[in-house]
Amino acid sequence: MKTTLELGPDVVQRLIPHRRPLLMVDRIESYEDGQQPVLHAARFITSNEPVFDGHFPGLHLWPGVYTIEGLLQSSNLLHILYVARQLTAAQGQNPDAIFTALENLELGYRMKPGYQPALTAQFAGLLGAEPDPVSRGGVAGAIDVKLLAPVFAGQRLDYRVTLTRVVEELQRFEVEASVEGRTVAKGVVTSSRGVLASLPSAKKE
Repeated sequence: MKTTLELGPDVVQRLIPHRRPLLMVDRIESYEDGQQPVLHAARFITSNEPVFDGHFPGLHLWPGVYTIEGLLQSSNLLHILYVARQLTAAQGQNPDAIFTALENLELGYRMKPGYQPALTAQFAGLLGAEPDPVSRGGVAGAIDVKLLAPVFAGQRLDYRVTLTRVVEELQRFEVEASVEGRTVAKGVVTSSRGVLASLPSAKKE
């Protein structure tokens, strides 16, 4: 089942410890539940990115390593949401309640009516004011991603990451980045999992 989300950079920064200029995800767009959960996210590339001062002067060419970093951060976000849903279910709640809490946070950050501070407080354990870099982080053990086309300023980079396998403390993701429907990077990432994923209720068989 696919859940459409519209979560901007402020919510993203509640989930992962990365910050500008190395925050490579601007928004989370959807989450697909199932045996192999999928996350869709995106990054808008502007001409005033600091990296363009040196890569390269006169040519706003997005570094390929930044595209790969965006895929890694998207994989980390997928891992965090996957674990948060499991922990929410272990507490006897509907796992989709985590999405409701995140959408509520987005209302607050957008200064829209309907924001419920009590709901944020209810999920404070999973959505702290500052992400714990240990529990919210991961270390990539193997990266096999091919860069297939250049990316430039003014484009939107779309990420699609799929959690395909979990073995002990390792997890495997199939990752793909695209611009206007054209694949610009694709491959597989294997990484270790954060502390949250080591809890018994968060293990995947």
